[in-house]
Order: sequence, then structure tokens, then C-alpha cells
Amino acid sequence: MDLSALTDLAPRRQPQTKPGFGSPKNETHGSANPTHTEEYPCYEENGRLYHGFRRGIYMYPCDELERDRLDIFHKVFLVARGNALHDVPISKPSPILSNAAGGPAIGTDHGPRILDLGCGTGMWAVEMASRYPHAYVLGIDLAAMQPHEHPPNCDFQTPRDYESPWFLGENSWDMIHLQMGCGSVSNWPNLYQKVIRHLRPGKGYFEQVEIDFEPRCHDEFPADQPLNRWYLNLKDATDQANRPIAHNRSTTHMLKEAGFVDIKHLMFGLPLNTWPDDKYEKEVGKWHNFAFTDSTYALILGPLSRVKGFSLEQIDSLAQEARAQAFDKRLRAFNLLHIYTARRPENPVR
Repeated sequence: MDLSALTDLAPRRQPQTKPGFGSPKNETHGSANPTHTEEYPCYEENGRLYHGFRRGIYMYPCDELERDRLDIFHKVFLVARGNALHDVPISKPSPILSNAAGGPAIGTDHGPRILDLGCGTGMWAVEMASRYPHAYVLGIDLAAMQPHEHPPNCDFQTPRDYESPWFLGENSWDMIHLQMGCGSVSNWPNLYQKVIRHLRPGKGYFEQVEIDFEPRCHDEFPADQPLNRWYLNLKDATDQANRPIAHNRSTTHMLKEAGFVDIKHLMFGLPLNTWPDDKYEKEVGKWHNFAFTDSTYALILGPLSRVKGFSLEQIDSLAQEARAQAFDKRLRAFNLLHIYTARRPENPVR
């Protein structure tokens, strides 16, 4: 698949290695605060479990099936990015700039502080903490879906809604990460303002990773096809709920308006199955097919039943038709993976 025919960017094929990322010898630390979890019982709806905290805000399940689905998407991102967990640079140990919740003591030298918003199962946070033992990694999420055992430099706080006010230490984070936020955010400009205020001036980076689920092929995708009907119904329902799952084409503009600089936008093609001839693209397609076909029901169940009043029979039929078409190699269909990176400047945030 020639993604450059659609954009100016081509998928990365090899893992990136960046100088200066190694952990200094003997530079490790645990966290000042232990993992903090408050119990909010999940509730059952249409045969799936949903978050009890701020009930109804997040329209997707939080049960074991959902954990598996999120972990598979994590694998998709790794394969597509050549095993890279991130694109922004990870800083070396440096002095903290202001009081902050969690992490090492104020005023001491410390490794980079990394915040994962909506961390889900915690897989990205755990792998970052393992890869960078000199860093402190904090993941926050609405539900306690994270492992009980994790590296000593990794913490989780649940339930936490990143659209609510933060008490995590402004000017103190070296990297803030958000993955698959589309579908759960109602006010992107407000979220970006909070992100930039919490990053270290001049050195803090934000990275956002999103899937655009709109089905594409090298010709115009037929409007009456199951994949397109599946996507358009999901898009309409989440738009009505004011938590659109569609990729926001104004993301770069909103990041700039929030005050970010050095904004970059990368795109990767995600084949919906193993139709490409290229070995790398075929491997990406294998994993994306696994993830997508596991998502056709979970992604539309809440939005279509709550917002559009679909029956379970209608939802199941639409999901099954879309799932079946995702295996059709003749369509040569794909989605797009978007990665945005941006830096907070030295000058005060407006």
C-alpha cells in the first residue's frame, strides 16, 4: 500500500533508535505515592460491563473482553511503528520545576516524568517504565483495569477523568501521552490547555495517537458497503453524544492555538487484513484485522443503543456484516493511524 499516494508521509518500516535515551547507571527510583485505586463497581448493560465512575460518560465497556481488545490495539501500534513506543525525545534526569503529585521528592534530581492519560490496561505505561527505569510513569484512567504488579517506577491512579480538573503538578511533566482519546473527549481545546500547563516549559512534549476508523481504499469507498454504514452510524452517534470518535482534522490547528510549537503529524496505513504484498504491511494488516474485527460490536454497542435507539439485533447484524467485510481482501481497505507530537515552548502559556 503506497500511503504516500494519499499523503506526503510513508509508514515507518524500521524501529527508531534515538541517541541519549539510555538509562544512567544507578539512576533508578520508585514512586513517592503508591498506586491509588478507589473502587466504583461496574454495571451491566446489554450483556457488557461499563464504568461505574461517572456513569454513562464513557460509552465503551470495561470488562475482560475490552481489556483484550485494547491490548491487541497496543500490539497494532507497536507493529505499525516498528516497535517504537513513542516519537518524542525522552529527557535525561533533571531538576523538578514545581510541586507535583506523585513521583520523586521536590527539589531533587529526577528522571523524566511521563503521564499517560486514559491509560486503559496500563500496557503502554508498564512498557515505558520497563524501557526507561530512570523515568517515573503515572497512568490515570476511569476504571481500574491495570495490572496489580508493575515496575516500581510506574504508578496508576483510578478512577480519574482527564476532562475534570487536574491536581498532578503543573510545569512538571516531561511527556504527556494520550492514546485513542477520540470517542471520549468532549472539549479538545480545554484538554490541550491542561496538557500544556502541566508540561515542563521548553522541554515537555505531548504525544497523541489516534485511529481514524473511516474505511478507505485507493478508489472511493462504496457508500452502501457494511464497513461504511458501520462507521457512519458510529460517527453520527458519537457526534450526537458530543464525544466524536471521528479523527479531528483540526488537531494541528488546536494544538497551535493552545500554544504548542514543533507540531508534527505522522500518518501510517493500517490495512484491514493481509491484502498487501509488502511483508511489513501484511504484518500490520494481520494484527489490525485481529483488533478491528474484535471491535465492530464493542465500539457501536453503547453509542447506537443509547443515542440512536438501535435494538441489539440491529447492532449485532451491523457489527457482523462489517466484521465479515473486514476479511475481504478484494476491497484493499485500510484505516489511518495518526500520531501528533508537540512541544511546550519556554515562554509562558497564554
